[in-house]
Amino acid sequence: MLVGLLAGGMVLIEVVLLPFWRSVPPAEFRRWFTANAPRIRTLMVPLGAGAAIASVASAVTDAFLARRSPASLTAAAATVGVVAVTVTVSEPANHRFTGGSLTDTETTELLGRWARWHHLRVVLGVVATAAAASAIGRRRP
Repeated sequence: MLVGLLAGGMVLIEVVLLPFWRSVPPAEFRRWFTANAPRIRTLMVPLGAGAAIASVASAVTDAFLARRSPASLTAAAATVGVVAVTVTVSEPANHRFTGGSLTDTETTELLGRWARWHHLRVVLGVVATAAAASAIGRRRP
């Protein structure tokens, strides 16, 4: 259940890092983010890719075996949603945070946008985890 680990990482970012980021001045946030984003990325990117591959493979396998598992399809769709938001919104914003050209106002605005989309990623991750657990539970005798 890689998706559970991915969701857990995103929840950690939501409840620990995001409040910290919002509590410090924008310039300090950019310094912290520039120094630490590579470590976060090193963990979260493989988790996201692995979770997406595993959930899609599970949904395809269920379809191939005619298991009719809406839970498996839901898990795959929600996990792909997490990856889509990450690739189209979060990662471009992350690169802007570390690019050295943002003003304090731009940083605050971009962090607000990043946070709104991150909330969606968290919801999708929790949905994917619950659906994957349900799909696994239905496969057992």
